Amino acid sequence: MNAIHRVVAAALLVTVVFASPLRADVLSVDISARTPIEDGARFGDAGAYEEIVGRITFGIDPADPKNQVILNLDRAPRNANGLVEATADLRILAPVDQSRGNGVALVDIANRGRLSALGFNRGGSGRFGDGFLMREGYTVVWVGWEFDVPADREIKIQVPSVDGLPVGGIGYATVRDTASWIKYDADAVVSAEHALSFGSSQSGRYLRTFLYLGFNTDTEGRQVFDGMLPHIAGASRLELNEPGSEPIGLGMFNATSFPFADAALRDPVTGVVDGTLGNERSRANQPHIFYTNTGVEYWGGGRVATLVHTTPDGSQDLPLQDNVRFYFLAGTQHGPGGFPPPPPGNGQEMDNPTDYWWNMRALLTSLKDWVVDGVEPPPSRHPRFADGNLVAPKQIAFPAIPDVRSPSDRDGGTRTANRWLEAATADEGTPLPMFVPQVDADGNETSGIVHPEVAVPLATYTGWNFTNPDDGDPSTLVALAGSYIPFPATREERQRRRDPRPSIEERYDSRDDFLTRIETAGQDLIQERYLLEDDLPAILERAGQHWDLLVGGNE
Repeated sequence: MNAIHRVVAAALLVTVVFASPLRADVLSVDISARTPIEDGARFGDAGAYEEIVGRITFGIDPADPKNQVILNLDRAPRNANGLVEATADLRILAPVDQSRGNGVALVDIANRGRLSALGFNRGGSGRFGDGFLMREGYTVVWVGWEFDVPADREIKIQVPSVDGLPVGGIGYATVRDTASWIKYDADAVVSAEHALSFGSSQSGRYLRTFLYLGFNTDTEGRQVFDGMLPHIAGASRLELNEPGSEPIGLGMFNATSFPFADAALRDPVTGVVDGTLGNERSRANQPHIFYTNTGVEYWGGGRVATLVHTTPDGSQDLPLQDNVRFYFLAGTQHGPGGFPPPPPGNGQEMDNPTDYWWNMRALLTSLKDWVVDGVEPPPSRHPRFADGNLVAPKQIAFPAIPDVRSPSDRDGGTRTANRWLEAATADEGTPLPMFVPQVDADGNETSGIVHPEVAVPLATYTGWNFTNPDDGDPSTLVALAGSYIPFPATREERQRRRDPRPSIEERYDSRDDFLTRIETAGQDLIQERYLLEDDLPAILERAGQHWDLLVGGNE
């Protein structure tokens, strides 16, 4: 029997095994396909991988105290056993021989039905990139949670409705119960000793809400995720467990309500005391957490990332809990722009192409090592009042670059109401305090994890980009976008343009000099564990391409 026949036979066996109820939370699993990845190619020590595709059906008990935070669950239709059922797409990437994996399930919270975690597979080509997650031995899991995902997306869920409104909060239980099933049920289709979760943007806000509502404890009182990486979520949460919610919407300007930080703190507006991890639902079974954010989450979209690491009024630095780290990815935008950067589109400047995923790979590795082996992670890196690099927008030291507007007049938007607090609407519309990372004379941010191409720059890289007048109000910011503003190539060009930033020829002796400095900056990050040694060659390669783009290959 060849490898493909063995995979097909295993799929048929799994369908039979999981046709009967498994436990109260996971009722059944129907595996429709098990397919070798890249024709059975081997991924390092983990060997060959397969993709497992199917549907998973849950039975949610409305009488269980852990489920009673789900709005309208008690009014939803029930099966003969008194359980509320929901069925979701299930997709898994796993080593064919699971004993060769690293024992860690990475549950990716799909963003609008898309597979976000594949961004870690940054290099290479094709659907699975350079196979980083597979080479590292992860079992990668996706399960449906979002009821309004379009039919053509890969990860969806069907939930019951009450009075025409979907019981959206079930989407928190499906992720909780899938991870718990994999960790604790010997009959699960895949198994893992540890579970991590990654969510990006919308799904990063999902994870912050998942924690706040107490879903990291399963219905048997056990810890669900051991580690969590909410990415580019700022201080926002997600409206999923509310009547009339539309989670697939961007929700950028109306998703930030008290509490903002993890610790239980007093709200200066309402007097209420609450915290993401500081309430009765969320205090137990807290995971190790890495919060990662770009300049966009400080400058735009109402996400006010500052409030995760400051007091609610934005006046003082806040000590982070021992199980929490916060990393600011300096000189980046919400999602890296293309390279070479295309001409400006709906923004006045070109999109910011700084590729933070190389740093994210190192951070994921550190989170895994913290969870599995107890290795203390690298320290938090973010702007702080105490360091003088967290300032009000009007204090930003952005240079007077010709035809580039300063963002010094920005504000943080306004709060939305938190329906889970008694003073539900008392603070709605209250202005959010806004503080942002300070910049150097080039306009580049100085705090956080500084990518080699930001530390040794050929351009100014920002977390904001004003709207192109042809596309709207030029005094507003483009959603989720940053800016890329190249330096003048020569001294003569700088003088002609009256650009205050030194030209490239005035900064570097040659292409080799530039690349040597990039390598040194990269080695510094490797020593500090903010970059993996194996990823430095890719950064050097692109830095060389960047030089050639702006200066030419013969310099």
